[in-house]
Amino acid sequence: MDPTAENLAVTIANECLAGKARRLSRVITGIYDRALMPFGIKINQASILVFLSRTGEASPGDIVNRLQMEKSTVSRNVDRMRKSGWIEVVERGGRGGQLLRITPAGQKLLVDSHPHWQQAQEKAQALLGAEGSDSLRLLAERIR
Repeated sequence: MDPTAENLAVTIANECLAGKARRLSRVITGIYDRALMPFGIKINQASILVFLSRTGEASPGDIVNRLQMEKSTVSRNVDRMRKSGWIEVVERGGRGGQLLRITPAGQKLLVDSHPHWQQAQEKAQALLGAEGSDSLRLLAERIR
């Protein structure tokens, strides 16, 4: 029996891991974005600030690779974050492209927004449950 488009659609809708992961990502991202909205930052930007805070300096390519973001997403967010004064370009001699680092204003933003991030974290954990939260952390470590 040849599969019909309707039968395939039902199977894919029920079983597609990519679809499930993207839906979960949108829901979780929304929780964090709403929590961080009073600070004018989104979770993608907060992730970049956290990465720069941990590494000291990094290139946009480093951010793309480590955070698994699209180049255009990183470029757009870096531009916005520079204009907001949260990150800056570090001049280095010779060639080699730009390096970015978090500014004192970016560090202050991380500190000030932390209680809201914590509330989002608790909401996301409540949604996923303890087992789901632990599983998500383990899966994220695997793709590191």
